[in-house]
Amino acid sequence: MRPEFEPLVDPDGVLVRDPIENAQFELYTDRVVDPVETDTDQFVLPVDSAVAIEAGRLEIPRLVNVFLWDDDGTMVGESVNQQHTEHASGWYSLDLPLGPMKLQIVAESGLTVRRSENATQVEFAGETPLLLGVRSLHESPAGTITIGDDVEDAMRAVALSGSALKTTSPERSFPSLRGHPPLIERADGFDAPDAFERPETDVAIEIPRDYGDLFRVSSLAYYLGADVVPGDDRVLDVAGERYDLDTDRGFEAEVSNLLKHVFFLDCVTRTEGFYPVNLHERNVVEPDLPFDSAAVYDATPAERLRAYLDVPYEVTAPHLPQWKLTADIEPDPDHVEAIPFVANELATVRIPEDEEDPDVHDEPEALTEFYRADGATVRSTAGEEAAADWSNVVKPDETDAIEHAWIAEGFPLGASKTRVESYLRRLDRPARDQDSISIDIVCNEDEMSEEDIVEQFYGTRDVFEFDIAVHYDLTGDELADVLRKDTDFLHYIGHVDERGFQCADGMFDARTLEEVNVDAFLLNACKSYEQGDALVERGSYGGIVTLANISNDPAVRIGRALARLLNNGFTLQAGLSVARHVTLFGNKYITIGDGTLQLVQSKDGTPIATELVETASGYELTVRGYPTPRSSIGSLYLPHIKENTTQYLNSGVVDTFDVTTSDLREFFNRGVVPVLFDGELTWSDELLQNEGV
Repeated sequence: MRPEFEPLVDPDGVLVRDPIENAQFELYTDRVVDPVETDTDQFVLPVDSAVAIEAGRLEIPRLVNVFLWDDDGTMVGESVNQQHTEHASGWYSLDLPLGPMKLQIVAESGLTVRRSENATQVEFAGETPLLLGVRSLHESPAGTITIGDDVEDAMRAVALSGSALKTTSPERSFPSLRGHPPLIERADGFDAPDAFERPETDVAIEIPRDYGDLFRVSSLAYYLGADVVPGDDRVLDVAGERYDLDTDRGFEAEVSNLLKHVFFLDCVTRTEGFYPVNLHERNVVEPDLPFDSAAVYDATPAERLRAYLDVPYEVTAPHLPQWKLTADIEPDPDHVEAIPFVANELATVRIPEDEEDPDVHDEPEALTEFYRADGATVRSTAGEEAAADWSNVVKPDETDAIEHAWIAEGFPLGASKTRVESYLRRLDRPARDQDSISIDIVCNEDEMSEEDIVEQFYGTRDVFEFDIAVHYDLTGDELADVLRKDTDFLHYIGHVDERGFQCADGMFDARTLEEVNVDAFLLNACKSYEQGDALVERGSYGGIVTLANISNDPAVRIGRALARLLNNGFTLQAGLSVARHVTLFGNKYITIGDGTLQLVQSKDGTPIATELVETASGYELTVRGYPTPRSSIGSLYLPHIKENTTQYLNSGVVDTFDVTTSDLREFFNRGVVPVLFDGELTWSDELLQNEGV
């Protein structure tokens, strides 16, 4: 499956579609074009498919960065934000990041890059032969390593995860140049394809023969391309120099800090290479670095790592991006099969201690009048079962990461319940062949009809089409039919208890189904986690469920927020982390299954949320990025705010900008984003209707 090109008419141009990710974008031209397939080896950067056209102008209906290379592979120019740039006649390969795809344009011509409010135009010197190349950012493991019961087999397998790195230069901090580690499968003994070779880095990690220690170092070993060897001590060996990992911080914290430290310094140093961009993180940390970035860029992996280790953590800590994922993994040998997926996200790994009693309670008595139930105090039809049973709910230690995965027994408060099977199912997700995304909204409670406002929040994007079906008062058989049919997203509104879903003719238990074909779901009902777990076990990729009783108002507000967030390209986990701001009871919602699933791709690659604070002279606007599987941690993000030309890493708080009302309106007019304003979660299009903004 490769990206496809189709001609457009009225307006003229080219439609580019990635059938794997169900992502697409349009390019407009100044005349009718007839795309003809051509070779893919004519571009500076790799592409998956390419066509030739003739045009005098291309227009991308959004603001995108444009990077230019000459035929020697040297970057000779860039145009970002509102910059207009002109370039003399010559051979150019242009790189334009377009969310889930990379567009390259090859032209031999003079050219000018111009921008309007929400579009980027590239004008050539008359009608010009152009090559258009596209690379999908879809990545899959290259194969499988089998291991036996010996922990040393697992250590050898983790050591080979570095075979997926496409480079050992600092550019490995770009997600598209890391590659997915090989899968690990438990069998009778160790076996790995000959093609899996660990890169020559002269770096090794020595740990005791212990699954907990192995899980903790897995992301670090993958990123460093390090060997993993058994020993009595916990040591990082860099070309013969040994660094103790059992420090006063503790082994787990030391490994986490080291991973973040090395990754961050790679992001800074890579600006000496293929992408010499104006990077905010380099600007703020470089005065405190004891090394020359150009020299370190050209060094060997071991020499570079030693230079990084000479930098105290205190130098980089204030500037680190918010980490994308913390994974709590029970040190069970069966969980080794999850490690390639965890390492692919560069997760910091923790081994959970004995779980404490969860600190979760039903809502205060003062709110009971709002509960969604017929005369009961909870959103459940079993009044005597209202008291919470937390025997299978656990409370993980808090994390400052954006996402939090729990790969262990129990259902985690404030985290994502993830299983190896959910990760593996991600790989089997079939390529989409439909042009629309299908959504089923099920409302099985008349009093909840207000929540049907979610329908208006699907289908508002002009890049995707949506096929929406709304169902009321379904019977058990009718709900089963909805769950069995192929649909991308189910939004259920109603009652759930230990017996199942409340339907028009009684209760329906999803555990009675043999197969579920709903990709993702939101079960907006009390204590819906067991039914959600049943959906995942029977075929769904992931969903959002509740751990406790929820009342009407918070449930409606969080349902509306999630609908818009998922529709704007947020993953299940990231969308939930933002939606929790709408209610004090947001921690009662968790994701289950594959929390990295996206309903649609973000048109800008990285979804963002903003926080707005009014000041005497205008506003302070804080921008926060939420990495996705396709635009993971290490990607670049450029806020199109005022005349900004500085690039940032895309994870967590990007920066805070002082803006006028005019600046703010201009930024909000470029696309709808969630906004935290006066302690409430709202949306930029709603604020634009306010004359004060």
